[in-house]
Amino acid sequence: MKKPTLIYLLCMILSSCALLEDNNSQVTTEVRNSSELTEILTSATGTRIITFIEDGRDKTSQFSGYIFSFSADGSVTATLNGTTINGTYRVFRDDGRLELEMDFPLNSPLYELDDDWYFESRTSNTLSFEDSGDRLVFQF
Repeated sequence: MKKPTLIYLLCMILSSCALLEDNNSQVTTEVRNSSELTEILTSATGTRIITFIEDGRDKTSQFSGYIFSFSADGSVTATLNGTTINGTYRVFRDDGRLELEMDFPLNSPLYELDDDWYFESRTSNTLSFEDSGDRLVFQF
């Protein structure tokens, strides 16, 4: 009777360790100021939108193919199938919260991203933002 109990306990311990390891890979990291958030954006490569919820509707598929590149000079480019759309961005603190503001041309498919996005969280490979129930998550 002791062997099955021991094996059962060993399996439980190993599975618990695996769960802890998975959770640690997505640990939220604090971002303290606008220059730190700008550094994260400008150093990221292959940045994609993995979540875009607007007015309760999931519009991720409209933006998921774009690759975003943020430059230190405040410009942002989004490329899809060899076509590039140029825009601007800025990171600032307002009402005690970090914000990402993006501006793309009015006639571009990225115009829906124009907003002041409040920074919510960062993991090892994502940045999450929200605004009045809308949600934007970049993966890099």
